[in-house]
Amino acid sequence: MPTTMERTPVTRRLSRALVASVITAATLTPACRDDAASSADPFPYSPWTATGPEVRIGAVEGDPDHVFGPVMGLEPGPDGLIYSRHAGEGTIRRWTADGRAAGTVGRAGEGPGEFEMLGYIGFFGDTLWAWDYGPYRASYFNLDGEFLGSVSPPFDFGSPEGIPPRPTRPFRDGTFLGGAPIHAHLVATGKLTESPVVRMDAEGNTLTLLWMHPVETRDQLSLMNDDGFGGMFGSQPFHDAVTYTVFEDGLIVVERRAWTGEGEPVVTLTRIDLAGDTVFQRRIPYTPVPLPAERVDSAIRAITDAWHRPGSGDSKGALEARIREATYKPSYLAAVGGVSVREDGNIWLRRYSPVESDTGERFNEWWILTIDGDPMGRARLPIGLRVMHVDEEVIWGTVRDDLDVDYIVRYRLVKGGADSRETGMAPAAPQTGLRCTAAKT
Repeated sequence: MPTTMERTPVTRRLSRALVASVITAATLTPACRDDAASSADPFPYSPWTATGPEVRIGAVEGDPDHVFGPVMGLEPGPDGLIYSRHAGEGTIRRWTADGRAAGTVGRAGEGPGEFEMLGYIGFFGDTLWAWDYGPYRASYFNLDGEFLGSVSPPFDFGSPEGIPPRPTRPFRDGTFLGGAPIHAHLVATGKLTESPVVRMDAEGNTLTLLWMHPVETRDQLSLMNDDGFGGMFGSQPFHDAVTYTVFEDGLIVVERRAWTGEGEPVVTLTRIDLAGDTVFQRRIPYTPVPLPAERVDSAIRAITDAWHRPGSGDSKGALEARIREATYKPSYLAAVGGVSVREDGNIWLRRYSPVESDTGERFNEWWILTIDGDPMGRARLPIGLRVMHVDEEVIWGTVRDDLDVDYIVRYRLVKGGADSRETGMAPAAPQTGLRCTAAKT
C-alpha cells in the first residue's frame, strides 16, 4: 500500500532514566582486512536443509493464548523460552520449546513497561530489552517479565532543512544506534542521497559516525503530486538498494545492486564495528538471473490493484501507466533479498530468487558465512518459511495460512557439507539438479 507524506514533528518530553543492570563493557574487534573471493562458487558444499515443522503454534480461534496477530520477530531467551514480538498487540508473548504458552511481557499503552509502537527486542544477559518507536524508548525487563526501567535518549526532530539522527535501538554498553529518517519525498526529488547511521549516548549526543547509508531515487516507488511535494510512495518490486543489519558489535552492510551486464557480478559484504572501522570486506561472486518481462508486468498489475481507488482521480489504466514508468526494471535480479546475523554469530544472506529442483520443488536459498565473513555453506529451506532464528539444531520462524494468519513454527536443521571441511568429506556439487527460477509476484 502507498504511504503518505510525513507527519509534522511533535516535541516530546523524554525520560533520561538509566538501567544500570544492562550497562556492561562491549568488546570490539580492531582488526581490518580487505579480502576478495577467489572462487566462482564460494559455497561448494552440500546444502543444509530443514525437516518439519516439529512445532506449530497458533490458531484462528479458540484458546486466546494461541490466537495472536502478525509475528514481527522471534528471539530465544536465556531461560530456554522463545519470545515473539507482536507490534499490533503491543505485547511480547513467550513460548516453551514444545509450543506451550508461557505468559506475556508488557502490554499496549503509554505507561512504564507498556508499548505504543513496539519495535525490536533482544537480550543483554538475563535482561530483556524492547524498543518502542512511539516515545523512542528502551524498556528493560527481567526473566519474570517484571519491568526494570527505561531509557529515552532526547533528540532533535529537525526541520525540512535537516533531519538529525534519532535513537533506534540500544547496545549492550548503554549506547544506542541512531539513524536519520529517510523521508520519501526527499528521496523522490533527489534531495536526499545519503543518511547517517551513528552511535549515540543516553543523553542523545552523537558519539561516532558508523556509516553513511546511500539512497537513490530508484530505491523507492514514487508517484509525486503535481505540486512536487506529496504523493504515493512504496517499495520497488525489484529493489536492490544497499541494506544493512545490526548486531551487538556493529553493522553488516550488503551492497547488492543488480548486475548491469558489465564486470563481475558480485555482492559486497562489509562488517563495521562500533568505532566505525571496517573489520572486513568480502566480494561474493554469483550467477545473475535475468528479470523476465512477464514478472515485471505481474508486479505492476499487483501494485496498480493495491493503489487504485475508484473516484480518486486517475483511471486505473492511467495509474498503471504511471506506475510502469516509475518502476525500476533492472535487466537482472539482485542476488540477495535479505540479510541477518544469527544467534551463533553466522551471517545469513537470503537469495532474491528461489531455486527449483528437477522435480519442480522450489526452495529459498540462503548463503551462510561466519561472523568473519568466510563462506560456510548454503541452506535450502521451504518456500513460505520466514526464518527468524537459527541455532545449531533448530530453525524458528513463521508461516502463513490461506487466511494470512501467522503461525510460529520450529523446524529441525539438517546440516550438509558445510561441516565437511572439518570432517574431511568431499563437498557435493552445489548446483546439481537445481536451477534458478523467478519467484511469482
